[in-house]
Amino acid sequence: MAKHSVSDWLPRVLFESFLITVSILVALALDEWRENRQDEEAIQQALSNFASEIQRNKARIEDTAPFNRGLLEVLRHRYETKDIGSVDDYVNMVESYAPAELRTTAWETALATGSLAEMEYNLVSVLSFTYSKQNDYQVATQSGMADLTSLQNLADDRLELATYNAVRYLTGISSRESELNVIYNEALTVVNNALTANGDGSG
Repeated sequence: MAKHSVSDWLPRVLFESFLITVSILVALALDEWRENRQDEEAIQQALSNFASEIQRNKARIEDTAPFNRGLLEVLRHRYETKDIGSVDDYVNMVESYAPAELRTTAWETALATGSLAEMEYNLVSVLSFTYSKQNDYQVATQSGMADLTSLQNLADDRLELATYNAVRYLTGISSRESELNVIYNEALTVVNNALTANGDGSG
């Protein structure tokens, strides 16, 4: 049986080891590429969701704000002229108040999927600020309505104070609605810019 020297088998072993190493590195690179691709697609989808949701929320604010401002002017005029009317009149006016119903699905989904962690800090900061202000508005609308129609306000001798409080409350709500509209515009600009940049980067 012929004997093989080291010089016979060493090159083949080294070559095979090299091929195995290259194969492993290529496989790892492909896995990383796929993960990065999936991350980019997830971010793109999240940005698309944000753009759609913010646009819808902005439209809801724009739909409800004019009526709420009109109601505010009526109540302010009633208070200033002492023409407040009856308890039923007050209740009918206050219950016509219609706050905007705003959605947070895109924000909650981005948090749950970890998409926010992959986005740039400035973008996340803008989105966080937007949804924080939106939450403030929703909390104010939910708690305010209960206060305006509480039984302690629904008495003839308290109607003037109740109307004053309603005017103050609706003044604050109108201010929040105007502020939200501006914030939504700014957020949409940032999100749409990110969508464009991310789309160019993945193309």
